[in-house]
Amino acid sequence: MLAYYQRDHQAQDPPDLCFPPYYTTGPEIPRIARRVMKISSECAPCVYLQLMRTLDHQKIPDQRAIQAEIMTVLGAQWETLDNPGIALNMMYKIANENTGADDAYVEDKRRVNRLADRYWNDHPIALSDIPARVLYAAAGNIIDAGLGMPPDEISQQVEQAIAEGMARDDSAQFLNQVPKRGTILYITDNAGEIIFDRELMRSLQYNEWRIHVLVRHQPFLNDVTRDDIGSLHLEEVCDEILDLGDDFALWRVDFHDTRSFGQRYDGFIIKGIANLEILSHRRLPAPALFVYRAKCPPSSRLAGVQWNGNVAWLQD
Repeated sequence: MLAYYQRDHQAQDPPDLCFPPYYTTGPEIPRIARRVMKISSECAPCVYLQLMRTLDHQKIPDQRAIQAEIMTVLGAQWETLDNPGIALNMMYKIANENTGADDAYVEDKRRVNRLADRYWNDHPIALSDIPARVLYAAAGNIIDAGLGMPPDEISQQVEQAIAEGMARDDSAQFLNQVPKRGTILYITDNAGEIIFDRELMRSLQYNEWRIHVLVRHQPFLNDVTRDDIGSLHLEEVCDEILDLGDDFALWRVDFHDTRSFGQRYDGFIIKGIANLEILSHRRLPAPALFVYRAKCPPSSRLAGVQWNGNVAWLQD
């Protein structure tokens, strides 16, 4: 279940979320004629690359047995998987069960958070300039903790991504659909980019929207977890912080049948490719803006942009 906290960290009753049993395709999520990020041939090497990176970070000397188990499980279900996010979830769960690892990316995440914080301090944006802060949040999705890239090179990548501007920006349309003083659930993604997310949240809060933030509870690749947020000062820019409990990702959450989410939130800002993979399949009960860097062909096709473009896509 989602763990639900207010600023003072007093536990409250969690939102009424529905967690259906594990599925590939089935009755939990009806097929709907709209654009979603589908699993495709490009997804297989990406999943395997993430597996190799994860096992390398967990310092597993002989990875073949774990690789074999994961490839066998994924291979048996690949044709029926609902979206690529489920494949990553399965991969990471099996890897952690076999290694007993905690957060293999913790030092890398701290490093890129510090780097992004310095970049923001050197390149601040006016508090009232929401479009520019959306651009920073989308471009920041290029940061990938754990690749061992030198800090200067990461900064250059971020600067180049920002200089490219937005390939697609539906953020104004999204905000026009969210009532003033309404509540936005901001679903976070990776370390590093969370600094730019924080500053976008700050601008939204300044413009009188209420912000709730959703993070992972337990480690999932280089995503932000509850253990990470103490040094990020997210409490300055949001009204409540939630986490995903024992779920690695969001694939078990069925928003379609969850009326309470529609009652609680007036809009969703959803960061990153993994969340796009999973939540583009959900019929969310309020306007949803997906903010990401189109780092793979399926994500660029979804938004109708060139590969590696900065995107703020309002769900159909």
